[in-house]
Amino acid sequence: MGNQSTPSARVKTLLRSPCPNSASWDGNQLAGLARIIDDGEMLAYMYWVPVNPKYQGMHVGSGLVERVKERYAGYMFLEVMPEESKNVPFYQRHGFALMEDSRAMQIVTHS
Repeated sequence: MGNQSTPSARVKTLLRSPCPNSASWDGNQLAGLARIIDDGEMLAYMYWVPVNPKYQGMHVGSGLVERVKERYAGYMFLEVMPEESKNVPFYQRHGFALMEDSRAMQIVTHS
């Protein structure tokens, strides 16, 4: 996310994308962002919750996750796949449970 006073080009691109976002701002500085993909009815997937290092420990991520939970309260599934196992307790504190026999998979394309 970086510590710039204005959003980077990458962040601006994310904010313009058609995927739903929940953002937390401090003036013109982006404090955190939650990205969501949903099917419009039953499944929502929160796939990225970066918090500007300047705002870590200030409950920005927690606020974003709670907003997403409120927005998708009527959905059958709200899923998240933490990229790092150290983040699992954070999501568990917000009511998420580990899925049985689940493993994340990805393809990385280097430019």
